[in-house]
Amino acid sequence: MENYAIALALRHYDEMGFVGCLLRVGGKVIALTLGEPLNRRVFVTHFEKADTDYEGAYTMINRQFAAHRLADYEYINREEDMGLESLRKAKLSYHPDILLKKYRVEDQTSPDNH
Repeated sequence: MENYAIALALRHYDEMGFVGCLLRVGGKVIALTLGEPLNRRVFVTHFEKADTDYEGAYTMINRQFAAHRLADYEYINREEDMGLESLRKAKLSYHPDILLKKYRVEDQTSPDNH
């Protein structure tokens, strides 16, 4: 599903107002990142993928994207870590200013919830 979502995002890149970055080695794409402005202060990174055969590719795509495309934003929201320890560790290594706890709200009166 994630690959489908990335393909769809790339197909509609311009119309959705996405901003992205590719990292290449010898002409081969080894990493990509993609997101959109939430407002003037916050950019939301939706996708960040890298070939793990290239050590440091995730760090490099994140660093280069932030430095060259996101310098005008005060915050970069890298979305949730889905409970994966490796993602949480990577996010914490950037010393975030804010960590928000996510909640889910459900309408218990809806027939779909019974």
